[in-house]
Amino acid sequence: MASLLTSIPVPTVLTTLAPPSPTRIKQSLSPQPGAPLFGDPSLVPAKYAGDEKYLVSPSGSLAALSPASPASDASSSASASAVNPHPHRQRPVPLALPSQLLDAPARAAMSLPNAASAAGQARAVRGGEVRTPEYEVDSLLDEGHGHGRGAHETAPLLAPTPRPALSRSSSAASTASTRGVLRRIFIDRASTPSQHLSRPTFPPPSLSTYSPIPPSPLTLRAKLNLFINQTISIALSTFFLVFVVLWAVAAEVCKALPKWVWPSKPQRFPWEDETYWKKHGKKVSKEPKDYAQQVGMDIENQTVETDDGYFLRMHRVIDPEARPRSDGRGGFPVLILHGLFQSSGSFVTSEERSLAFWLAKHGGYQVYLGNTRGIFNMGHRNFSQNDPRFWDWTIRELAMYDLPAMVDHVCRETGYDKIAFIGHSQGNGLTFISLSLGMCPNLGKKMSVFIALAPAVYAGPLTTGFPFTTLNKMEWSQWKRFFGVLDFIPIMRWAYDYAPPKLFAVLGYTMFAFLFSWTDTNWLHQRKTKMFRFTPTPVSSASIFWWCGKGGFADRKCTLDDTLERWYDDRFPPLSIYHGGRDYLVLTEPLLERLEHKEKDVKVIKVTKLDKSEHCDFYWAAEAVEWAYMSLLDDIESTRPKYPDEEDSSTDQDRE
Repeated sequence: MASLLTSIPVPTVLTTLAPPSPTRIKQSLSPQPGAPLFGDPSLVPAKYAGDEKYLVSPSGSLAALSPASPASDASSSASASAVNPHPHRQRPVPLALPSQLLDAPARAAMSLPNAASAAGQARAVRGGEVRTPEYEVDSLLDEGHGHGRGAHETAPLLAPTPRPALSRSSSAASTASTRGVLRRIFIDRASTPSQHLSRPTFPPPSLSTYSPIPPSPLTLRAKLNLFINQTISIALSTFFLVFVVLWAVAAEVCKALPKWVWPSKPQRFPWEDETYWKKHGKKVSKEPKDYAQQVGMDIENQTVETDDGYFLRMHRVIDPEARPRSDGRGGFPVLILHGLFQSSGSFVTSEERSLAFWLAKHGGYQVYLGNTRGIFNMGHRNFSQNDPRFWDWTIRELAMYDLPAMVDHVCRETGYDKIAFIGHSQGNGLTFISLSLGMCPNLGKKMSVFIALAPAVYAGPLTTGFPFTTLNKMEWSQWKRFFGVLDFIPIMRWAYDYAPPKLFAVLGYTMFAFLFSWTDTNWLHQRKTKMFRFTPTPVSSASIFWWCGKGGFADRKCTLDDTLERWYDDRFPPLSIYHGGRDYLVLTEPLLERLEHKEKDVKVIKVTKLDKSEHCDFYWAAEAVEWAYMSLLDDIESTRPKYPDEEDSSTDQDRE
């Protein structure tokens, strides 16, 4: 084995993966360049390096001879073909390490899961077969080329081999007639350009610092070890949080001193309802349904299961005054997705002027509010929330599994082929990842418009200050000691459950205003306690490492590999961007420049800059209706398909 490895020439491009000098300080906001991982034998975890199953092919790619495969035994009796022109020469079957051998940060560093690995990864986590219902391929054709059932699980992830073209069944009859010979495969596994599978989202300086072995079923010893490690990490992370909160409180006091000396009257608005604040204003709740009922609407709780077995909470807004269209369907569906540390509740705390209620009432839309995994105490098919495997995910899993599950659910529920999508911060950041080549670009065909509020693609200047400059020096092994392998800083969740709502809101606001510059300058201050009933929400420690740790978003300044020539193709939906002049957490200008010069297939229908807006003011500002909602309504109306009665009326007008 050792002689084989030493005899294989390693591509010179691997020299770009050398660790940077420890004295190097990154001051620029420019994205750091990526590097191909193809052919690097050092990426094989040490546990598997000595295993004879894993070889390196002559091309430099990772390969394996599966003991279950009769490739070597049958090679002498095989016949020559286009697939194997020299049947008597033993050839290793190209394989990459299955993505389930790596934990979430290591997977993200290697751009896993991607379109080629997602189905296998989902099976490993969820159990059973995972299928995507839209796309079909002839299994007989697959088997004829040596890619039979299950072959995509062992196909090389870093150097994918050509695949048969995807085909969509032309009718229900054709689907039924070929049911016995067709099997379903994952989105775009066949047609993805290989560069988007061989170029990682976050190419790390070295994977040796990551722990590539995933969490495993917990033995008694493992449970004891987890308890000790988590106890230590809770103590350390709590100390870190207290330090940040005290620093934030001191900074807030310094800023507030002039206001105490020269107080100013809060701004009054003509639409403010004093009766509401006397009757409902002091009542706060953890349930979005309660806020809907206060304004004469209702919310239905729905559950969606992802391909990898996570249960997601979705909320459907119900307007009792809504009437069905002429074809029996409701209004056009709109899906809204929250940002990091938030939930669907963020869109229902502004009374009638809440984004969810306003769109349902004034647009006549069927509004759905999505939530990513772990929020509202939602669980998993196989894992409890005390199991590290439950929290073994980053934004890539949200992009590959959560978003498609929510979009498919809304389409299925409403009967529409397309929906309008609105995402804020991480909610659109994961969508930009999901729609990229190598992930789920066909999802773009199900969106009539993609509205990005505060697009989280490029990092803003806040990421060059404390605590980001401290966190982005931490390797995953160090990060786990400080923040554990479960949810990030669990004391925030406990404080949310047991602290008085008003006290929690004051401390929560102070911390987030300091960290992310979410100030209440443009808010209606009476709403603040309600807002922080849904902020912060549980997030995995691995996910925050993806955002803030070494090699992550705050370090590299971009969610995708900025050195790639192209992220998207013509399947990307019409795009409308809203960004704030006082948002220092993300930068929109580099994204606009890239869309103009490189992403020629992306149709940008509108770019709106709100000079006074901060990161969350698109839906939390007191004047959000005037600032953004009317324009959002115009985006949806200008891109949605016509209702049947509208088509009939236009036909009648043409005849006249």
